[in-house]
Amino acid sequence: MAPPTILAHKSSFLTAQTLQLSQALAPSAAWRTSNSSSAEGGLSDRVVDEVLYRANHTLQQHARRVYAPQASRHVAEQIEALYLEVAEKAVRGDSGNGEEDDEGAAASKKGDEEAKFLRVGADFASDEVISTLPSTWDQHSSSQAEAHPSEAQRYADLAASLSSLSARRKEARARLDRLRRMRTLLSPLAPVPLPSDSSQSSSSTGAGERGGSGLLIDKVQPNLVTRNGELEKELERMRVLLVRVAGRVAQLPDANPESGDDAVMEDVETSERSKVDRLLGGF
Repeated sequence: MAPPTILAHKSSFLTAQTLQLSQALAPSAAWRTSNSSSAEGGLSDRVVDEVLYRANHTLQQHARRVYAPQASRHVAEQIEALYLEVAEKAVRGDSGNGEEDDEGAAASKKGDEEAKFLRVGADFASDEVISTLPSTWDQHSSSQAEAHPSEAQRYADLAASLSSLSARRKEARARLDRLRRMRTLLSPLAPVPLPSDSSQSSSSTGAGERGGSGLLIDKVQPNLVTRNGELEKELERMRVLLVRVAGRVAQLPDANPESGDDAVMEDVETSERSKVDRLLGGF
């Protein structure tokens, strides 16, 4: 199915018509019957076939020269140009005779400015054109809206959809610009590749991180307090190490075998009293 354009419709129509005009000629069955049953002696089938062959050959040559695809498209383009010219004149409100006074020209210019969406070739993906669309067709032409209510309702639905999509696109563009500004501001913190001379030393110390194009170094220390992060791994190693150390310490022999009542323990009360006596003796 041809797309809904003037050029496509006219090209399809011209192709169909030229195909009909290029079909081979053939006498009808009624003519052959009347020719064979003629009392005066009709034409022989050989003569008829020879004449038809020559006529069809000439017809095919004529169709190739006159009804070429390039010629048909050229005619379709001319028809489309005429349609567009008439549409532009209708939008401008031209009278058709080419005579306008200064007041009429000013009114036509004002109408063009107010109805940008009616210009031929208007880009309905542009925010400027979408903003000029009236919400309903009766705001532009009430008579046309009353004469074609279904088309007017369809226009209102399409205009509302375009306005909604335009608003969403503006929000997406604003978000994209904001993210691009954030990326620009954070670009100094992005990891950079290591020089070739220091890549070996960095890989041995663990400062580099293997990337798609080589060793990379982070300008900012990554967050260590994360799930399954480096800090959690180190704490787990320390916990295991403490358990092992505690087990080994418990296995060590006691350096002072005396314990309990055998150990000489200084009386706490005596020690405190001696401290008080020394303090009083200092005055």
